[in-house]
Amino acid sequence: MCAIVGSSNTSKFEVLYQANLPRGNFASGLIGLNREGDQMILKKKGTIDFDEVQLDDSNNYFVGHVQAPTSSKRSWSYDTSHPFESLSWSVVHNGILTNYKEIRSKHVDWDVNPVDTAVIPNLLQHFTEECDGECPAHETIKRVLNMLEGTFALCMVDTDSNDVYIARQGSVLHYNDNGDFSTLGGDGFKMVPEGTILMLRDFKGWEVVDHFEINKSPFLFL
Repeated sequence: MCAIVGSSNTSKFEVLYQANLPRGNFASGLIGLNREGDQMILKKKGTIDFDEVQLDDSNNYFVGHVQAPTSSKRSWSYDTSHPFESLSWSVVHNGILTNYKEIRSKHVDWDVNPVDTAVIPNLLQHFTEECDGECPAHETIKRVLNMLEGTFALCMVDTDSNDVYIARQGSVLHYNDNGDFSTLGGDGFKMVPEGTILMLRDFKGWEVVDHFEINKSPFLFL
């Protein structure tokens, strides 16, 4: 079980992060973004102490992930922790992809990563390069999401532009009119419609930019 959160407000981000910790405190991930196109990535075992890791005010948006261990014997590793990255994408994910091994088997040039999420930034990168910069990012995202089976709540960051996208299939994900998102809801939050791709405009609010086909497994993983 995991959770993903995001906000342009540092205090609100910390509140959302803390509120979602019951869904996982084995590992934490953080992406900081600004309008100049810079990114800050943090992955660590356990939880983030915001007295030690102070959020830089030069960042205009923060994306976070909290993770529960998948087994009692699992050891922490940077490579198997969120966010997962490719050259042009960073991704955090809550859910289970049931066809990730099939996808990975068709791309033998990819580094073998045992975590299902790792196929998402690799697919996004594959189609980004295939389009040679001619396809809008939301169309690339749509192609990828149409391929995924299982359940997911996703935040995908186009690191070439620092545009932020969210979408869900099966797994829960909430958003509000201030540009925040969170696995757990609350006052002012509403559920992201399944099969809908939302884009964050100027780190302030969400806009529907595309839709994808829903192809989830017969079980629901929240």
